[in-house]
Amino acid sequence: MAPRGKIYIGTILLEINRWAKPEKRPSYRVSEWLDRFAAAGFDGTELWQYHATLAAPEELARLASPRCPPAVFSSYCAMTDAGRGERRACTAVVGRLGCRGVKFNLGADPGAWAAGLAAVREWRAELPAGARLLCECHPGTVVEEPAQARRFFDELGADGWEIIVHPFSRREGLQEWFDLFGPAVTHAHLQMREGERLVRFDRRPELAAEAVEVLRRNAFAGSYTLEFTEGTATPGESIEELFANALLDLRFLKDLLK
Repeated sequence: MAPRGKIYIGTILLEINRWAKPEKRPSYRVSEWLDRFAAAGFDGTELWQYHATLAAPEELARLASPRCPPAVFSSYCAMTDAGRGERRACTAVVGRLGCRGVKFNLGADPGAWAAGLAAVREWRAELPAGARLLCECHPGTVVEEPAQARRFFDELGADGWEIIVHPFSRREGLQEWFDLFGPAVTHAHLQMREGERLVRFDRRPELAAEAVEVLRRNAFAGSYTLEFTEGTATPGESIEELFANALLDLRFLKDLLK
């Protein structure tokens, strides 16, 4: 099967205010969960931007715990001129916490293509040495399709960026990302869906196995983040239920990657 890379838990997975607008106010302190994450077998966290940028100084200090380190910083900064101040604030946090990856998204407006290129170039130059930009080529953005993403990064040039794929939720186009980007595909966001409903991985074991087979064929040796799980965005959403389902997903994934 695919090589066993590091597996992180996205702190957004437990966050019931993840899509609240406009405040994005965190509902829990990540530091209070780090021991549980580590004991469960996670290799680190993918830290939701607002769990860090809206944290009190003492909370921010605790987030750098070596027991379950913040491996990826999950940013939601606008990749435009208007997002420059927010990006710089995130850069300071990334440096303080020692994150090695910074997830970013581009917008949906094709007219902002040039602005996106400029913002990525600028941010790449400002980030600490060793921190790489990870593009989540998300549905609804200008880089949703592999060919468009390839055009964007060809125009961007140089290095310092890598690609995030979605093996379980976008299985059909997975091979094309490897065809066009090869070893630049280094991180995977994992969530499983039945229609619009998020479900545990063991509800669709055949789809998960097919996706991992694609990763194996392409010698994927990158990392994984459990992004969402069963119970996400449901009535009465419970942080303990979400964590219990995340642990089942973690166990399933580790078995699949053996």
